[in-house]
Amino acid sequence: MTDAVQGGPEWVPQFGMLEEVPAERAEFIRGLFELAAFVADHPEWPLPDVHGGIFPRGEDFAAEAAEVDRIAATLGTVAAFRARGGHYHAERLFGPVRVYAMASTPEHDAAYDAHMSYRDNVQPVDGGVTGGAR
Repeated sequence: MTDAVQGGPEWVPQFGMLEEVPAERAEFIRGLFELAAFVADHPEWPLPDVHGGIFPRGEDFAAEAAEVDRIAATLGTVAAFRARGGHYHAERLFGPVRVYAMASTPEHDAAYDAHMSYRDNVQPVDGGVTGGAR
């Protein structure tokens, strides 16, 4: 299924006209079908963990959270803050495939940035990890 490159609509089941879809979206859909064909062609491989995240970008957190709410409604679910806070999140499973939308609070983003500011100071040494310069 995946070994031969095909053009046009041959790669997708006939459920609609992808010519009417923007090119970037059609390319994404094609990638999903190619992954499905690859999984079908290679039963000897373990199944991949497949998930897709949607991260709305808005003027502020309220706008991003509103977009998560809109996506949640489309997915048929309700958005909420995750247990550890900081992430406003909605998700739906399509079989084992997880799709989610998420917005981060400014406070969470600042805490993450502060935490990651140390990343260049941690260097592996002899299979272990040590911090700081010597």
